[in-house]
Amino acid sequence: MLLNVCVYLDFMSKVILGEFIFDSSSNLLYSGETELEAEPKVLELLAFLLIHQDRYVSLQELHEHVWAGRVVSDTAVRGTIKKLRNLLGDSSIDEPKYIKSLSKRGYKLVCYIADVVSTAPTESATPTGVEVELDLLQASGGYADVLQQSASIPIRSGRVPSLAFLLLVGAALLWFILQGQQDTPLFDEPPLSSQLIPTIAGEKRGLAVSPDGAYLAFIGRPNQSEPWQVYLMDRQNRDIRLLSITTQQPSFLVFEDNHSLLLVDLVVGNSSIYRLQLDNNMQLVGEDMVIDFPLISHLGLGREKGDWLINATDDIYSTLKLYRWDAGAEQLQLLRARSSVTEHIYRSTYSPSGRRLASAVLINGVEFRLEVQDLQSKQILYSEQTTNSINRLEWQDDESLIFLDDTQGLVLVELTSNRQRVIMEHAEEKIEDFTLAGSGQKLLILRNQSLSEPVFYELALESEFSTERIVNVPHALRMLHYAGINQGYFGVIRQQDQRMLVNYAPLNSNKEVLFVTDKHIEILEHHPAQNALLLQAGQQLIVLDLNMSGVDLVSTSQSFLDSHAAFSLDGSHVYYGQLIAGEWELYQFDRASQRSHLLVKGYRSIRETPKGFIAATGKGDLYLLDQELRQLKSLGHSINTEFISRWYVKQQKLIWSDFDLVSTWLNQLDLDNGEFQQRRFTYEKMRPRFAINQNGSHVLGYSLRSRNSNLYHVDFPSLSKK
Repeated sequence: MLLNVCVYLDFMSKVILGEFIFDSSSNLLYSGETELEAEPKVLELLAFLLIHQDRYVSLQELHEHVWAGRVVSDTAVRGTIKKLRNLLGDSSIDEPKYIKSLSKRGYKLVCYIADVVSTAPTESATPTGVEVELDLLQASGGYADVLQQSASIPIRSGRVPSLAFLLLVGAALLWFILQGQQDTPLFDEPPLSSQLIPTIAGEKRGLAVSPDGAYLAFIGRPNQSEPWQVYLMDRQNRDIRLLSITTQQPSFLVFEDNHSLLLVDLVVGNSSIYRLQLDNNMQLVGEDMVIDFPLISHLGLGREKGDWLINATDDIYSTLKLYRWDAGAEQLQLLRARSSVTEHIYRSTYSPSGRRLASAVLINGVEFRLEVQDLQSKQILYSEQTTNSINRLEWQDDESLIFLDDTQGLVLVELTSNRQRVIMEHAEEKIEDFTLAGSGQKLLILRNQSLSEPVFYELALESEFSTERIVNVPHALRMLHYAGINQGYFGVIRQQDQRMLVNYAPLNSNKEVLFVTDKHIEILEHHPAQNALLLQAGQQLIVLDLNMSGVDLVSTSQSFLDSHAAFSLDGSHVYYGQLIAGEWELYQFDRASQRSHLLVKGYRSIRETPKGFIAATGKGDLYLLDQELRQLKSLGHSINTEFISRWYVKQQKLIWSDFDLVSTWLNQLDLDNGEFQQRRFTYEKMRPRFAINQNGSHVLGYSLRSRNSNLYHVDFPSLSKK
């Protein structure tokens, strides 16, 4: 069974609008394959709202653009809006599915929007870089060494428009064949040559070069059993010394001056910045905590001496903002914050002259935007949005900067030409980190020597989460979930920019491809009685009906989606949460009617029990609800709301994970007698994403093996002028 789902945004193609298809090039609206009759002005209005889907459109704008050159009354405009709502079946003003209106602000599309893409096969290069990415800004993946030929999943009639999702068995087989062909280069210039620099064995990250260029600092450890430590390398004679620190999770380094090194101790809920003081012999003589935040995503230097740029949040449930810290006066100033609760400014850096600011922004948890602003004119000089994460950002000079793209590699942005190009691919050793030295003409790169393969294992709940067995699976499976059939598993494989959901049968080692998409996949739940699988692909919830070979798109708006959706007990409904106008709301999707409706406000996630419900608030606080969704009592516990955590209710037991990047906790609460159990693991030994079997007796967890990182030196004079 194979289905291809690739969602992009391009207004010159057919677009999915909730349950409809809109052809914006010809202004035609379809329900399935049936063209709907509508007045031309109604469809022009829809096209204008689609173009400006990210904001509210005022009544005056509609007069000026949709009715340009004509004088009509406000009543006529509102009448056309009403006709459009009727066409879309959007009858509720209080709970709109398609068009939301706000007094004095205007109108906005709030339905699910995605582009319908062509199904023609395209050539693709041999996969050259694979990595398991599991931090808060990244997602898991991998690729298969061998894929079995598979049958197709047809689209269920009346559920998903055939224009959006077509069967691609032949195209997929051709696509897999093309993977063995010669690599297609991503840039015009010859590849940059690099020189290996001998260093300590093991994993490394967090490169920083001293202002005089004499020393390189990095974070490393020989293996996962050892703590992360800070090392200092003399770049001339290559001598390496250990700086013995007390921090738990050193993650970012930056030299304040030649004898002062700043370090971020990244612990979720309690992140801190430390100053490491070095003497003239570069020996550590002081380690002082300077300032702390619930979460810090980046640290850099400001425009003035003693100023720091800090990307952080003042509340663990708030957005990441940009702060300025005056180290001399010990004063904190907020520099940048987004009005949207789903946009995080997670990395920022000044150009060498201090006249420009580059920032990486995380949007809705699935998209990234690189922005460059001129600080004097306030003009945005560059803005580019992508689904690939931006993991590092460095200025080469005031006109060019380099960032690390998790899929492509190192990308050069040239502001004078307003273009970008890949200058170094990931290749077999994926680029982990980089930094610039020598006035931007020297590049230091960390590459991971090998893929960090996950180790899957099964834990028994009745034995206080003790390990019972190692689960042997083929190479490239990055995420596992119990399939409940012949002791099989559902898994996720990543091949370049494609993710494949497979059904793995251990008895014959077959891997059957069920679903393909270019979006990150999270396996949320399998319902054995319905034989249905609930997935989240990007910001879209999807139900795969494995019996009927069909697909349900859960109808959601464009608002931020909670990552912990779940089936009802009988599998006929899907419960999910959305952040609407700053407030969490719980919805129920009926699989038979393909309709969603509001259940209750104030909660982001819910699980059904035989006696009622358990619901989580925006901050994860758990409450017991009756069958009418009335709050009965607090359970006195909270879940972790990050997308890599999990929570389940099985056999009147609540099981959930929590983590802080240092430790992971598995928790179990007996809903009948209130008995609570907890086991702590190191984060490296147990990641918070886990699955549970149907009777609630075992959980499926995993850890990552250690990998070695190599340090390379690259010269690229006048690279931006090529």
